Amino acid sequence: PSPDLFATLFPFHLVIDRALHIVQVGPVLHRLYPCMSEHQDLHEHFRIKTSESALDFDSLRSANAVCVIILRHNGLKLKGQMQYVINDDVILFMGSPVIKNIANLSKYGLKVTDFLNHDPTTDLLFLLETQKTALIEAKSQAHKLAVAQAQTNEALAQEQVLNKLKTRFIHTASHEFRTPLGIISSSAGLLEDYGDRLKPEKKNKHFRQIQASVQHMTTLLEDILLIEQSDAGRLECQKAQLDLIEFCHELVDDIVTSDRSERQLDFQISALGKSLSSEANYPVDIDRKLVRQILFNLLSNALKYSAPESTVSFDVEIDPANILFRVTDRGIGILPEDRVKLFESFHRGHNVNNIQGTGLGLSIVKRCVDLHGGTIDLISEVNVGSTFTVNLPIAELDSSSTTASPANIVGLSAESSEEFILN
Repeated sequence: PSPDLFATLFPFHLVIDRALHIVQVGPVLHRLYPCMSEHQDLHEHFRIKTSESALDFDSLRSANAVCVIILRHNGLKLKGQMQYVINDDVILFMGSPVIKNIANLSKYGLKVTDFLNHDPTTDLLFLLETQKTALIEAKSQAHKLAVAQAQTNEALAQEQVLNKLKTRFIHTASHEFRTPLGIISSSAGLLEDYGDRLKPEKKNKHFRQIQASVQHMTTLLEDILLIEQSDAGRLECQKAQLDLIEFCHELVDDIVTSDRSERQLDFQISALGKSLSSEANYPVDIDRKLVRQILFNLLSNALKYSAPESTVSFDVEIDPANILFRVTDRGIGILPEDRVKLFESFHRGHNVNNIQGTGLGLSIVKRCVDLHGGTIDLISEVNVGSTFTVNLPIAELDSSSTTASPANIVGLSAESSEEFILN
């Protein structure tokens, strides 16, 4: 998403690199403390309170729990969570000030308008102030929106499709963020107020809810960023050598870890008609990021739309020229009228009912497959299931590299399959 949208959603965020230097500061923090420039040491400006005893990058990265950071300037507390962003190798802190008395706003230099995304507790806190200003701000915003709408209609008269996509994006983003933000606020409040009285299993439940909500928002932001990069022509296929077997096993482990349903994932990989064990190695030249997006979205969708306690099959077949990925589910299937718009951004099938989703997954899959020079095919029957088959060409490796020939495949076995239970 655009920096303006992200800053609006998270005005108090911080981005920290591996050296614990501040890479980016939320707009409200930057306004209040201009001395907090980028590339300064995090500990120079903040004290961190977390369950982890160590405060190095890897400890903060793996903590995945609610923490409080306190500004050394004036003691202002920010409560939120450290979330690791794997693609950029940075930690993203998304939090909010802990303000229990509206009279303390001026003490920290804060304004009501700094809290555009406040939670129910904050709503009560600022109720008196918002009652005074609501009518004036509503009229002002209505006028601004009317002017902006008129200008937009005039400027985009010939770009109606783009206008619809933007509208759907705003609706989807606001809807998708509202629920996890509410969960984070509720769980964090309960942990703060009753943490000393909650049983360990209750605490862990709230921690898991917060972690899952932050991961959901992070994934959505990454998906929207990828779509924006693709639309702007900045998304490229950058192939590099990797071990395909190790890569697939790591991906399956990630899927198993993140999915808490009772569905099962049956994973099999073979080369030249022979099954491969997890100890095998098969180096190929592919774009790791693009292929991960393809498989993660297909597998996540297959699990999400499958019947409870059913099995999703993930098969990988390799030959000297191509890699074939096949994902088969036993789910709701895809209606014939939805297949025409299957790979359009924000399009969702008419039979998804109350199953949550953004409509971005298959659009991302198609863009990544096209960039990789591959093809994607679909076989689907309503209320029976769907099979997506992705075929990607394998780039020729340099003569100095280990080639992916039958003689160099370690770990061939006559029979090998793995079944992962997602619970």
